[in-house]
Amino acid sequence: MSADLSGHVIFPLLPLRDVVVYPLIVQPLFVGRPKSIKALEAAMASDKQILLVAQKNPNEDEPNLDDLFAIGTVATILQLVRLPDGTV
Repeated sequence: MSADLSGHVIFPLLPLRDVVVYPLIVQPLFVGRPKSIKALEAAMASDKQILLVAQKNPNEDEPNLDDLFAIGTVATILQLVRLPDGTV
């Protein structure tokens, strides 16, 4: 998390396929896309907070802002486990 000059808070963004994460729920997630792994790494390097937003079309491999729902959940990463196949 960081803040820009206007005071807005900026979080790393993790688009989610076929899942919606709600506040106060512990939810394991499996992440494999390189951009998503970079978002996790950015969150881990700061305060472990990340913005989770569901994709409108789960088949979209490179979602842009129009491919995401307008509301998401700010989450705290409790644990990050790297798997042998490169996913997290």
